Amino acid sequence: KSHEEDQERGAVLDEAVQETEREPDGIFPISCGGDSGNDDTDESRWFNIQQRSELRLILKSYSSIEGNQAGLLLSDLDPKYVVLYDAEISFVRAIEIHSSLQDKSQELIRVFFMLFQASAEEKSFKLALEREKNAFEKLIHHKRTMPVPLNTLAATTQEMQLALDNVNGLSGTYANGTLPLAVDTRTRQGKSTQSTEKREIAVDVREFRSALPSVLHQGGMRLAPVTLTVGDFVLSKVHCIERKSLSDLFGSFASGRLYSQAESMSKYYECPCLLIEFDPSKAFCLVNENDIGIEIRNDSVTSKMVLLTTHFPKLRILWSRSPHETLRVFKTLKQSHEEVDVDKAVDIGQNESVEALLSEVSDDDEINETARDMLLRLPGVSVHNARRIMRECDSIADLAQMSREELKRVAGPIVGQKLFTFFRQKFGAT
Repeated sequence: KSHEEDQERGAVLDEAVQETEREPDGIFPISCGGDSGNDDTDESRWFNIQQRSELRLILKSYSSIEGNQAGLLLSDLDPKYVVLYDAEISFVRAIEIHSSLQDKSQELIRVFFMLFQASAEEKSFKLALEREKNAFEKLIHHKRTMPVPLNTLAATTQEMQLALDNVNGLSGTYANGTLPLAVDTRTRQGKSTQSTEKREIAVDVREFRSALPSVLHQGGMRLAPVTLTVGDFVLSKVHCIERKSLSDLFGSFASGRLYSQAESMSKYYECPCLLIEFDPSKAFCLVNENDIGIEIRNDSVTSKMVLLTTHFPKLRILWSRSPHETLRVFKTLKQSHEEVDVDKAVDIGQNESVEALLSEVSDDDEINETARDMLLRLPGVSVHNARRIMRECDSIADLAQMSREELKRVAGPIVGQKLFTFFRQKFGAT
């Protein structure tokens, strides 16, 4: 009985083998060598070619691609479609290089970016493109202004030969007689010329805690570190710059310090400027576009900017993406104006003492020194608006009894609101 079962199992296995060796539809046997008359043999049926038309999906993360292996990966896979879930600028450049190295007769690679419109990922990708563009522009500028090494110069040029023939009484050469001592190989002139670029800038010493003075120095500016009473940077007798980062801008609006700074700059300079410098790693926008309303609000920075420019028509707003952009703005502003007088920039605002600002008080009147000192210690009151307050009020009591509108008229909108709140604020819980 067991022998019969073994025979049945063997018959089933033989039938299964014959079924697998049967030639499937759509696959043609190919000879593996030898006589072409043996194409119908059983061995030729074992070697078949079948084209796979389905697409393969391969997932890769940027962390798994080390260094410059992106090009090797693309060469091995030779993809037709690339879908980028996270847009990485270096991988995009690797795809461009791989596509340019392919045969022109092949189909171009189609690249898809999975980005939502006006999303943080899109802004980050555009910011990376902007940084790459600025890096190339800086490299091109450095290459254009880079002096040529001596060992790369040709043996003689037409200009050098003319200089050798017309040295105007000066003799002597160097570089084996190919270069005369009287020629300037950079300007192609026989004598050195003085640069006409204006580079003097007066910088407040407190600004050296930021990166901007270092960038200005690297850009060829000559900085004079001084203590400025008015402004942070003085470019000429016309331009005075007050620099604010985004955090400083919001803080200055909240404290009212920006109002007094704009008032001082408008008093002494023809073109006062407020420089708003953004962080290069963040979006180039003051507030989110969804937060911009059509009404003026006390808590809106755009409303405060409108009020500031309304009160000071001469004030100019400078928007800068980075310190390097600020350097280009400063060079543009200095082109058509004289160099800054550093001593005069330091003296501006310092000679105005409290007595000078309050000099309108008659000599016959007795000055209450205690009340004057108390006035200067009130929130928002400075030497610049103390004279106007003393002209309108006879005592601290008169100032404290004024209404909100009167205080804003006398001391300004921001300082007036501060004084009104201060005089009516309770000492604390009783």
